[in-house]
Amino acid sequence: MKKAHTLIASTIGLAAIGAGLAGFTSSANEASNAILETSVESVATESYAVDAVHSTVLFKIRHGGVSNFYGRFNKLNGSIEFDKSDVANSSMSFTIPASSVDTNNKDRDDHVKNAEFFNARQYPEISFESTSISEVSDGVYALSGNLSFHGETKEITADLTEVRTGTFRGKPVMGFEASFSIKRSDYGITKYLADDLSDNGPLGNTVDITVAIEAVKQ
Repeated sequence: MKKAHTLIASTIGLAAIGAGLAGFTSSANEASNAILETSVESVATESYAVDAVHSTVLFKIRHGGVSNFYGRFNKLNGSIEFDKSDVANSSMSFTIPASSVDTNNKDRDDHVKNAEFFNARQYPEISFESTSISEVSDGVYALSGNLSFHGETKEITADLTEVRTGTFRGKPVMGFEASFSIKRSDYGITKYLADDLSDNGPLGNTVDITVAIEAVKQ
């Protein structure tokens, strides 16, 4: 009888050990799978830095209710996490020094930088941080994110097009173009604005912005 009890106890003990090992193996497999998934994701997503020399930020605004006036920013910094197999997995952030505005006229540039417009001393940076990228049609994406400008942060959505990858001077590069519009009144800039907030005043309310990016893989 004692031998029978000993055999039963041993069997129960072995079963418990087996269950413990099974649980450990399952946990280990789950951890391994999680590491594998993270590893695959990190391999798919590549880091790029904006090449400011070969990137452009242009803006357009109505002047006098009749003509379009163009300007640009001469400085741009940014980083991109890019998944060329699925652009929707990508993310990006950009920073523009407000004082780098260039309207091809120094006196006008100084006016735009002052408190009546950009107030570049108090708000030195214009920044964008993406929140999502979704495919709208073949090769066209909706890039959404938060644009911070003149002390205000608003969500915007840009048309993201011409997404390409390649090699330039032996280095992997990628590029795209993003276009969107904002109302300057939304950001508290109302100088020379029509009473009805339209584009028919001395200076329009709508600002059309085009960002052409070239970035180098890090």
